[in-house]
Amino acid sequence: MNEKSFFSLLKKRRSIRAFKTERVTDLKLNKILQACDMAPSAAGLQAFEIYQIKNNEIKKKLVSAARDQVFISEAPLLLVFCANPARSIERFGERSNLFSIQDASIATAYAQLTAYVLGLTTVWVGAFDENKVTEILRLPEGQKPIAMLPIGQGNEKPKEKVTRGTKDLLHIID
Repeated sequence: MNEKSFFSLLKKRRSIRAFKTERVTDLKLNKILQACDMAPSAAGLQAFEIYQIKNNEIKKKLVSAARDQVFISEAPLLLVFCANPARSIERFGERSNLFSIQDASIATAYAQLTAYVLGLTTVWVGAFDENKVTEILRLPEGQKPIAMLPIGQGNEKPKEKVTRGTKDLLHIID
């Protein structure tokens, strides 16, 4: 990929909350997971877990835990990314909490960009009750849900992207 195509990808990718019912193929799912596997992580420890939610009843419960964002249950593929500090606690001590959140976030971003390259759409869902999601998914102790990523064929026109602009993002300390 060259610089032009990379920045084109970043410019065109949008959050989509409406999905067609067409399923995501195993081939595309595997490519998304391969991208997550290649994502940078603290000391290469990959202190995160990914859960694929297939059960429709569980999806509906997750909708309730996520402020009634119904599109979560309508997406043909739903991945939940969780921090797993136990994978890096020996190396990083209490910093493993932060590093595992970062690892899960980076993997989510890689999944999101890969989905777009594969002709799919996504939206990063972070607005949810962490305790409810943990309970619904029966996550092992210590794992923390970081993001839900509904994935599928888009069924809405993306909105125009509005940003702060690069000059507002950067603060220079001399």
